[in-house]
Amino acid sequence: MQKNRLKSKNRVPFSAAVICYNEQEYIGQCLESLTWCDQVVLVDSGSQDATLEIAARFANVCIHSRPFDNFINQKNYALSLCEHEQVISLDADEILVPELIDEIRELDFTKAGYRIGRRTFVGTQEIKHGNWSPDYQLRLFKKSKAKWGGTNPHETIIIDGEVGKLKTRMLHYSYHTKDEFVERNRKYIHMMVEHLANKGRTANVAEPYIHCVGNFIKAYVIRAGFLDGATGLFLARHIAGGSFLKYRLLAEKNNRAKAA
Repeated sequence: MQKNRLKSKNRVPFSAAVICYNEQEYIGQCLESLTWCDQVVLVDSGSQDATLEIAARFANVCIHSRPFDNFINQKNYALSLCEHEQVISLDADEILVPELIDEIRELDFTKAGYRIGRRTFVGTQEIKHGNWSPDYQLRLFKKSKAKWGGTNPHETIIIDGEVGKLKTRMLHYSYHTKDEFVERNRKYIHMMVEHLANKGRTANVAEPYIHCVGNFIKAYVIRAGFLDGATGLFLARHIAGGSFLKYRLLAEKNNRAKAA
């Protein structure tokens, strides 16, 4: 009944774009929340778990394969395969709730794009404060007005036109454990350093300390991360520490380049 009711409200066709790699835990729920879309483009970068087996169960999903180089290129490739002007782009660990789907289907789409807030979880705990809440992301847009850009791995949509904001938030099951956050954050930091260095960004010896202190105060005090208890402190500390490491590595890279 839910699917039929949503289908009957379609005014314009929609494409969805999802990139994935070993996402068996949440890919089913992600794709289930996109069954109202006319086309779902799934770009996989070599999954070795049950991700593709699960995805193949959905009639509106078109599975494509592309070796991973970076998030920006991967998502632009997925976008290029979308057949319709109205596009929603999700990560494989993001899930639309029914109220949000209704809100999207009721849109007149008078703007070039719309931001959707995320309810982010670490394990089973929802992070309700700090830098991760409400965490609005530009996920809904007109294909002709948008392309992926930004800084790997923190890619973002570059859009030509006015952007609105939706009321209902989606679910974001970002990290299963705190250890996973630490491991992935370290990986992302090295990706960011490479990207920034390739773009000619420099850093001085003071920047690691400035960004570290600034990010901790922002996440834990200004945005009330302390209200998320021990997990809020953990995230604020590691976000701050990640900022320190990123700018320290960038400064070291700059120094080595000057000395060469």
